Amino acid sequence: MENLITTIEDLLAGLFAGMSGIALGMIGVLFGLAALLLVYFIRIHIAYRMAVNRHRDPLGWALLSFFVSPLLTWIILLIAGDAR
Repeated sequence: MENLITTIEDLLAGLFAGMSGIALGMIGVLFGLAALLLVYFIRIHIAYRMAVNRHRDPLGWALLSFFVSPLLTWIILLIAGDAR
């Protein structure tokens, strides 16, 4: 395990060796934003799947989740229940 961590550290050090601290900071911010965006889209997908399972329009609920809030959409879908 120790060799794997050392190898990864060496690989990253070589990859970013010529970059300044500002450039590395910008890369970190971009990766952080990408991670947050991925989490947000996963939450929208959860709302989509909840709508499908409750026999409701999944696209409409996914759009509501995108523009309003995934958590609020989940709560509304839980309260609304099954469409049948």
